[in-house]
Amino acid sequence: MKRSTKAIIGGFCLGTILLYGWRWYYGRRRIRNFHLTNDDLNYSDRSAEELVSRHLIDLNSANADQLPELGLSAEAQERLIENRPYRTKLELVSRMVLSPEEYAAIKGRVSVAEANEPVKIA
Repeated sequence: MKRSTKAIIGGFCLGTILLYGWRWYYGRRRIRNFHLTNDDLNYSDRSAEELVSRHLIDLNSANADQLPELGLSAEAQERLIENRPYRTKLELVSRMVLSPEEYAAIKGRVSVAEANEPVKIA
């Protein structure tokens, strides 16, 4: 084989290795800090009164005065309101309303009461 053919094949192999290594690294980095619990995955059958007694904010009925308590940016609060209704609080991430980091910061302070309303589809 000629040297130029070996160089082309070697470059192609090196590029392939670098591409897959890069995709693997950033794929692991993207979801590293995202932890789910059973409470995140359960559909909510809680009543609004139960959420108030547990000091949780209902994502579907919270008004603009309650949302600043979560510490989210104004843009995130607008997205949260625009994308209502939610069936579970995990939809904040799956529907890309909040980033996983933003969700991790508020997941213990929010919930969804009586989530039986259909979800909007774009």
